[in-house]
Amino acid sequence: MADTCRSSGVLVASAVIAAHQCRLKSLHLTGFAGGGDVITVQIYDSKDSTLTNNTELVRIIFDGQSGGLNLEYDMHGVLAREGLYLKIANSAGSPNGDTRHAISVEFN
Repeated sequence: MADTCRSSGVLVASAVIAAHQCRLKSLHLTGFAGGGDVITVQIYDSKDSTLTNNTELVRIIFDGQSGGLNLEYDMHGVLAREGLYLKIANSAGSPNGDTRHAISVEFN
């Protein structure tokens, strides 16, 4: 059987990706941080935004010094027992949903 997976689709804000056990296959991130912006993208083994005692699986930080960014992370099917939660934070206070950064998460 082919190694197929599901996708979160392109996301620009914090979101529940999956609320059940799954395997994190990969993620694709594009973004631009301007000026004093510091954008932090995290993915947790969690079924919701209650992150206390949940395992952080991925952390990507980029800032105004890095300019544009395009990344692909292969996560090799890391097991997330509770689910997948995406957290995006911008230190400059830009609203959640700022379209200067976007991510898609692939899982099965």
